[in-house]
Amino acid sequence: MATPSIALPRTLAPRVGDGALAGLVACGLVICLRAAAAPSGLIPASWHGMPGWMAGPLPGVGTGLTDGAFAALFVVMCACYLVALLTRFDARLMIAAVVVLHALFLLAPPLLSSDVFGYIDWARMGALHDLDPYAHGSLAAPHDPAFAYFRWRSEMPSPYGPAFTLASYITAPLGVAGAFWAMKASCAAASLGCVALVASCARRLGKDPLRAAAFVGLNPLLLVWAIGGAHNDLLATVTALGGVRLLLGGRERRGGAILVLAAALKASAGVVLPYALIGRRRALVGAVAGAVAILVAAFAAFGSDLGGFLNANRDQQQMVARTSVPNQLGVLLGSGGITPVIRALAFTVLGATLAWTLWRAWRGADWIGCAGWATLALIACSAWLMPWYVVWLLPLAAIARDRRLAIGTLLLCAYVVAVRTPF
Repeated sequence: MATPSIALPRTLAPRVGDGALAGLVACGLVICLRAAAAPSGLIPASWHGMPGWMAGPLPGVGTGLTDGAFAALFVVMCACYLVALLTRFDARLMIAAVVVLHALFLLAPPLLSSDVFGYIDWARMGALHDLDPYAHGSLAAPHDPAFAYFRWRSEMPSPYGPAFTLASYITAPLGVAGAFWAMKASCAAASLGCVALVASCARRLGKDPLRAAAFVGLNPLLLVWAIGGAHNDLLATVTALGGVRLLLGGRERRGGAILVLAAALKASAGVVLPYALIGRRRALVGAVAGAVAILVAAFAAFGSDLGGFLNANRDQQQMVARTSVPNQLGVLLGSGGITPVIRALAFTVLGATLAWTLWRAWRGADWIGCAGWATLALIACSAWLMPWYVVWLLPLAAIARDRRLAIGTLLLCAYVVAVRTPF
């Protein structure tokens, strides 16, 4: 018996789905063309002006991307995404829409975040200025050209994994502009890799690969925030998905090693690892071997300063994003934001979810679904929530057996859209 698709049971006329795909592409195109026209508050890196290399090759249309125009277009994109998931669509049109949208947001200016210039800045500190990224923040090299485009200026060292940091050094000789486009291209390629791997995993698990691919590849948060902003979460996620696919194909040692590599790119990718290792001795052997190799390389490159990576992640979790679920809960309860009691409650809920899902996976439940629920809990309970974090969750929800996880993921996306869209 075929596994139910991600789409909800009710279906509308087939052509409605094709129209939704067209609407997604049209709105995405307008966002990108207007963004390329002029500096904007929605392009944080353009706060000192937007040079031609940052604007990109797309022709600018209008006077720039305003909050109102972006909100309207983005909400329509979200509506079209939901309609596409609820209806039937032509497979070739869906694939074309995914590719075109990825190309558009690849070629657009850096949308809604300047984090990519933080990646570039830390890479240049290590490769060109002999400053360890795990011992220094962006303020250590204010003379570097990348510093002018990065908005988060502090003494905090890099919170990104050693594998990503070492790989980012490759971009330093390219200059700021070259590094920016290298980061953009790698993130867009990683996202397409996620879509392809999700389809492959779904096929392996007896699910509809096109529906799974659409669930991930057409998601507006992934397109606008993650690809548009060139976030390295995509690199960690595609690596983790590669490990999942290897495990599903029976190559457990390689799968375990690749999942460790994903965690070494960004710590958030490590959530999947314990679920993947339950009951798989060969995967555990591969994970241990991968961890040893990465630790040896990381200590050779960074020495004792490597601990700055852990400290930065700890410190980041002490910060509060205004739109995080715990903070909004505090606002709703009249305390003005997160409180120690709410933080403790969130930590308790997260811990209980991890314990429950690990126990279920140990008892033979779908480990991918269990990892997905744990990831959903991590995002919802964290005091530091960014829109592109949904990238961690989307692929797991797309291929898990539990349809409730897909619905929960869409509800989380709806919450993020509601609190982060500049209405």
